[in-house]
Amino acid sequence: MYHKNMKKRNTLWMLFACLLTIAWSTSTAQTARITGVVTDAANNEPLIGASAFIEQLKTGEVTDAKGNFSIQNLPPGTYTVRFDYMGYESHSERVTLREGEVHRMKVQLQSESKSLSEVVVTAKSEARQLREQAMPISVISMNQLSGTVAGIADILSKTVGVTLRSSGGVGGATRLSVRGLEGKRIGFFIDETPMNDNSDFIDINDIPIDMIDRIEIYKGVVPAKFGGSAMGGAVNLVLKEYPARYADFSYTLESFNTHKVQTVLKRNLRNQGLVFGIGGGYTYSDNNYTMLSPYVDGLKIRRDHDGFRKLILGGSLKAYKWWFDKVEIEPAFALTNHEIQGIEKDIRKAETHSMLFALANKLEKKNFLTPGLDFDMHLAAAITSYGLVDTAKQWYDWDGRAYPSPSIYGGELGNRYASHSSDKKFTISHKLNLEYLLHKQHSLNFNSLFTLANGFPKDSLRELSIGREAVFNSRMRSWSAGLTYDFRTPKDRLLNSLTVRYYLYTMKTRQADIFGIGEVHDVDVNKSAVGVNDALRFRILPDLMAKLSAGYDVRIPSETELLGDGYTVSPAENLMPERNTSLNVGFLYDLTGRAASNLQIEVNAFYMYLQHMIRYTKGILGAQYQNFGEMRTMGVEAEVKADITPWLYGYANATFQDLRDVREHDEGSSLPNPTKGLRMPNIPYLMGNAGLEFHKENLFGGRGQNTRLFSDLSFVEEYLYDFEMAADQRRIPRSTTVDLGLEHSFFNNSLFLSAKIKNLTDARVLSEFNRPLPGRSFGVKVRYVFK
Repeated sequence: MYHKNMKKRNTLWMLFACLLTIAWSTSTAQTARITGVVTDAANNEPLIGASAFIEQLKTGEVTDAKGNFSIQNLPPGTYTVRFDYMGYESHSERVTLREGEVHRMKVQLQSESKSLSEVVVTAKSEARQLREQAMPISVISMNQLSGTVAGIADILSKTVGVTLRSSGGVGGATRLSVRGLEGKRIGFFIDETPMNDNSDFIDINDIPIDMIDRIEIYKGVVPAKFGGSAMGGAVNLVLKEYPARYADFSYTLESFNTHKVQTVLKRNLRNQGLVFGIGGGYTYSDNNYTMLSPYVDGLKIRRDHDGFRKLILGGSLKAYKWWFDKVEIEPAFALTNHEIQGIEKDIRKAETHSMLFALANKLEKKNFLTPGLDFDMHLAAAITSYGLVDTAKQWYDWDGRAYPSPSIYGGELGNRYASHSSDKKFTISHKLNLEYLLHKQHSLNFNSLFTLANGFPKDSLRELSIGREAVFNSRMRSWSAGLTYDFRTPKDRLLNSLTVRYYLYTMKTRQADIFGIGEVHDVDVNKSAVGVNDALRFRILPDLMAKLSAGYDVRIPSETELLGDGYTVSPAENLMPERNTSLNVGFLYDLTGRAASNLQIEVNAFYMYLQHMIRYTKGILGAQYQNFGEMRTMGVEAEVKADITPWLYGYANATFQDLRDVREHDEGSSLPNPTKGLRMPNIPYLMGNAGLEFHKENLFGGRGQNTRLFSDLSFVEEYLYDFEMAADQRRIPRSTTVDLGLEHSFFNNSLFLSAKIKNLTDARVLSEFNRPLPGRSFGVKVRYVFK
């Protein structure tokens, strides 16, 4: 059973109280500030959205509607401030700051014929430049979302072409879907570091929204510099570069007894060029919402066995004065416990637990060994443990009747065996990225990602239940390399990006048949594949551009798909890599930073043909990933965003994605495929979002206050749970949900108070595998930033 351990919770509260005390002492230090205005040298007009960036501290700001900027909380020292604006020459000035000083600058930029350098680090200019890449991409800047109750999943679910497939409340499995492709196909990255194989330990919802600078959603073509073998799309979370002295604390209370505590601390170690940071979060939830059974009409179930708790701690030590431009060491720790909630029957004891400890090292150097060559290397090692406890001697139906477990050793999940597993794994990953500027119009990028994974599963109780050895040690090696050539014309009218990738993976383990027959045999796999894609962007007008991208991409099976998980998923050595042929045609009209409306209009049409599709298949004694066959996707998506007035922002988007089974025959059979041409089940095909945000300074009087009121609407059309083979089909019904939120900040964005109502109309929402999701829920949040 899942128990509340008050002693542990008190210890955690004491930990955060200590961190808060350190934060307060940090905030009292006398810091300096740089303020100023950036204008056009020819006519003295203010430049809106120009970037002011301090190279030594990797921090900066953008100018407002009057060209003004302010960079705060700076430690004393001498720095180089660089100013950039698209269509203007870069300008740098060196300044020396004393404690408590306010340094004022007046900067005039000269217009130029060439485009802005690739190195742009502020939120607005970075987001605009990313949108203008050749590949289809959505960029969400988080500047306007600081302090909000919403999580990453809430934000992504409002993005055109993106859906989040959830199976429950807080801590429930969340599968990201981009244009209908989901799961391991969609890359999950944090600061361009692949996280897919660690998704059992660090979920996309675990990253505090206050720590994120922006979210990049790539569709179709994924940049080679990310490494790995994502196919069809990727999500990259870019974390904030905090000021040298910074502290941030927040507490969130939500429905179903959900509590979240998060904190970030950062401090500059005087003039030693060292910056120390620490952050963490603790989440606890009962997840005890009431749901209607999808299997028994009229049966109401109160979820009483879905408790979740998670602790995440991370640190960072950055050095800026060594030979490398930046050396960073990052330890991380995550601990999770989650009860297993029954849907078909009343599960009362089974639960999972996981632990991760990781240590990462990053090295960055511009002009590495030779001018024009930028070096970026990331090395990480992780030790993980993941286990299932399923030892109950009986199981229950929803009427309270008890039944004996299938095995004399226990087990209530219906797997025909008991389990008390501990699947340990040791992983090393090495990522190298080299960017070489051949000429201002030509550049090369080389990326290499090597991963080593050794698995050591153990489940003696399961082996007693089955009567033979069932889990085996394993080892996997994978290497992916990509080479990208970028070409752009002198006036940035045309940009073309051509990428070639190579994939290699090996696996050694032993395997027992998932149906419980046959002998245990050795598995030794060595496979390779090649992929290629090209993306082109043509600027028709200064603010209107067309995009065309095509690719033949490969996704090698993940560790879990190949090696299994040590307790319910068996190894699958015969898995073929997935192969996807894709085409995207789109148009982007973007006035961000160039007009008061900041209007953006984007339309994309896309096509994908997926071969050797991998899907999850259950057997009598376990489960396994298997190649399904072929699938074709055609679709179109459109989105409009704009500042309707200086105080009102609005957006609307819609996606149509038609995924069809195009197999001629069932896998491993010569018989005609009865579902050929039918729409793929359990995947939405029509969805849309819309929203309004009201924002105003000092709405209720006073000074240094900001108010945001927002409303979001999400619509998903009814879709099939199974292939449409008969008149009586299980369907996931149409859903329309409305969210409302309020955020108010005081003391120049130091104190944030937020509240949100999710699913205002209490609409019934079913998600992946017909699972009921929470109805109406509430959340409040308080956040304080020490400045």
